[in-house]
Amino acid sequence: MNLLKVVILLIKLILSCSLLAEPQESYSWTFPKDHGAHHQFNTEWWYFTGHLNTKKQEVFGFELTFFRVDTNKVQNNNEWDIKNIYFAHFTITDETNQKFYFFERINRESFDMAGAKTETLHVWNGDWLVKLLGSQIKLNAKSSNIDLRLELSQFSNIILNGKNGYSIKNHEKTQASYYYSMPRIKGFGQLEINNKKFEIDNASVWFDHEFFNSNITNQQSSPYQQSVGADYIGWDWFAIQLDDGRNLMIAKVRSESKEKDFYFGTLSYPNGDSKYINHNQINLIEQKYWVSSKTNIRYPSRWNIKIETLNIDIFVKPTLNNQELQLSKFKYWEGRASVNGTHRGNAYVELVGYK
Repeated sequence: MNLLKVVILLIKLILSCSLLAEPQESYSWTFPKDHGAHHQFNTEWWYFTGHLNTKKQEVFGFELTFFRVDTNKVQNNNEWDIKNIYFAHFTITDETNQKFYFFERINRESFDMAGAKTETLHVWNGDWLVKLLGSQIKLNAKSSNIDLRLELSQFSNIILNGKNGYSIKNHEKTQASYYYSMPRIKGFGQLEINNKKFEIDNASVWFDHEFFNSNITNQQSSPYQQSVGADYIGWDWFAIQLDDGRNLMIAKVRSESKEKDFYFGTLSYPNGDSKYINHNQINLIEQKYWVSSKTNIRYPSRWNIKIETLNIDIFVKPTLNNQELQLSKFKYWEGRASVNGTHRGNAYVELVGYK
C-alpha cells in the first residue's frame, strides 16, 4: 500500500471512530502536562479559533487545528514507520473583503515532520505550530499567500466540559471524550494576506482539546455514524464569547430522525466558575440556510439559541456565508459569526456531516 492510500485510509479512520463506552469520570487532570499529547489514547485534536482586530477596525477570523491519529501499528524503531499521522487545517476569514482562505496539511511524525510533545503544549505540522513558552503561547501558520503569527499571554481559566472533563456525546451515553477548553485567550500579532500586512492589536482566541480511544467496528456505516453513534450523522458546535465576559459552548449531535438529537453545553465565567448545560435546557432553532456553490451542501446559516434557565435568548449569524473547507477527503463548515439578542458577542461555529 503506497503512502497516499495510507493517508486516505487514516483520514477515514479519524472520521469513522467509535468511542469507548465506559465512563472514566475520575480522570486526574494535571496542567501543563495535559495540554500535551496523550499517546494512551489513539485520537486527539487541538482546536484554536479566534477573532482578530486591528487598530484600523479591520476584523478577521481564524482557525488552526491539529489532529493526531494513532495507526495502531507496532513500531520497529525505524524512522520510516508510520505510528501517528498528523493533519492540520488553517483558515482565515477576511470580513472587509468578504473572502475566505483554507489550507490543509498531512504529515507523519517521522523525521519531526509533525508531532506533539507529551509534557506541555507544543504541537506542529511542518512550520505550523502552537507552543507554550513560559507564560506565553506562540501560534504560527503560513501558506503561500497567508502568514499568521500570534503571541498570546492573557490566559483564561481551564474549563472542564461535562463531568470533570468527561463529555458524553449521546443519549445512550455510549460515546464520550475527554474535553476541556480555554475559552478566552488574549494577545496580539501580525497577519499578512497577499503581501499586505496587518497589525493585530486584539486577538481573542478559543482553545479546545479533546482526546479519546476509537475502535473501528463497522466499515459499512457512514463515517459520522461511527463517530457519534449508529443513529447519529454529525454535529453543530458553537464557541461563543459574550461581551459581558462569559463564554458559552453549545453542541448539538444530530441524528437521522432528529428525534434523538443530543444537546450539551458549558457556560463559564471570568472567575473560572462554570455550569454544565444539559440536553433539556437547550433550544436551538435554525432560521436560515446557505447552499455551497462548490459542493451543493446545504448548511444552516442563522440560529436562535434559547436557554431559559440562564436567561439567554441570542441569535448567531455568520459574518460570511462561505466559510466552507473543501478539503481533499472531507468537507465541513467552520467560521466566524456575530451574536446579538439578550447578549452580544462573537462566535465560531462548526458544522460537520451535512450533505
